[in-house]
Amino acid sequence: MKKTTMSLLVVTALLGGLLTACSGNTNNNGATPPATNTPIASESPTPSPSPSDEPENSEKPDDNATKSSTDKIMKAMLDKVEQPGLMDLTKETLDTYYVINTDLIEEFTIKTPAFNLSSNEIAVIKVKDSKHIDEIKKSMEQRGADVQKMFENYLPGPYKLAQNYKIATAGNYVLFLISESADELEKAFKEAAASA
Repeated sequence: MKKTTMSLLVVTALLGGLLTACSGNTNNNGATPPATNTPIASESPTPSPSPSDEPENSEKPDDNATKSSTDKIMKAMLDKVEQPGLMDLTKETLDTYYVINTDLIEEFTIKTPAFNLSSNEIAVIKVKDSKHIDEIKKSMEQRGADVQKMFENYLPGPYKLAQNYKIATAGNYVLFLISESADELEKAFKEAAASA
């Protein structure tokens, strides 16, 4: 009991010291701090850049030129059908979520739930060769089973949603998704993949 009381007093004293330090007025006599001779912004004008200071190529690079085709497909899908908080899966974290042979993949964009209360997930994978599509689809079936297992005894809504996951293909692209809007997202995927 004494240790708890002492700990509380120490914490209170530390917080009081921090608050005093943050207030900027350590003498507590109510006096205002002395004026400083800090120049006003208008007293020191910023020189305008001369023509030689400006970069020769002031155009910004086209954002679309740097995006992968799977990024573009994902963006097109999410522009048409809004989804709850999703975060990007990186190459470094891919193995944590998917049992997939990365040698078969040319590129991917995968969005997983930002919070563990949702099972929503979208994966767009471009395979190097269409003969490997079935192997990628099997990996996605495994992912669907894994997500179901995560929510089976946890939350019934996300579990039911995960039971109805979808896998679709368009050319060398494979789509895995868990969403309330699966049909609309699949349609948007096929449209975007056709023009990728």
